[in-house]
Amino acid sequence: MGAILDVTEMLKTPMGATIGLAVVAAGYFFVKWVFAPGPEDQ
Repeated sequence: MGAILDVTEMLKTPMGATIGLAVVAAGYFFVKWVFAPGPEDQ
């Protein structure tokens, strides 16, 4: 629980918000890449 509170406090700073946004974007593109159809699916 303490770690979650630390992360929410970090996200309130401009640098923390930037890092948080970068992590979310990286996660989104990773999931998109994992579930993309491969060459054998076309």
